[in-house]
Amino acid sequence: MDVAAWALPAVVIVALFIATTYFMGRRHNVVLMRIYAQALEKALRPVDQKYTWIGGYIGYRAEYKVKDDFIKMVKASLQLLPRMSLLYRPIARFTMRHDKLYLVFECKQSLPGEAHLIKKGQYRLVPAGIEHIEQFRRRDVTLGGVDFELLSLDSRGERELMRWAESLQVADYSHIKHLSFTSSTNVAYAYVDPDQELIAALGRTAPDFVRSVAK
Repeated sequence: MDVAAWALPAVVIVALFIATTYFMGRRHNVVLMRIYAQALEKALRPVDQKYTWIGGYIGYRAEYKVKDDFIKMVKASLQLLPRMSLLYRPIARFTMRHDKLYLVFECKQSLPGEAHLIKKGQYRLVPAGIEHIEQFRRRDVTLGGVDFELLSLDSRGERELMRWAESLQVADYSHIKHLSFTSSTNVAYAYVDPDQELIAALGRTAPDFVRSVAK
């Protein structure tokens, strides 16, 4: 059998496999986007919301206006693995190993101080947004068997951030990558692996956390 005889069927098979993978991966991501959007809306109970798609099927940005004495808006950014791209998936294993969800709680009241709870090994370098790292108190903590580093400017901020983390009471604390609050931007922040239980816990506890820091 010459090369031409088997090359065309092989190309057709590969093309069909890639196409099937694309549609299955796209459907998977669409389902996840719907699940996480519903979880966010249920947890935050917004009076209005706005979604902006990112790259078609790799996530979205959202803004939720909420009726709360301390939080005026919650901004979310969901980034999903490129499950529809068979060729890019091996590269994504090094650049992005998990789905990601970022939540920013914009506060009406001033949040004095600053503190960060960061999962050990999460960042190679100091994450963007933490300035004058030498001024922070630093200590290691463990939550649910997962090791974190706690950075804070004062004992009160350290105490309140730990209370927030502990109040989440999720089954798997390894899904939490970074919790923080900052006075410079006046926001509370959560970077997590998206999970319905964790989204519900963040929506339930964030208002109380912001209230306790602002007082």
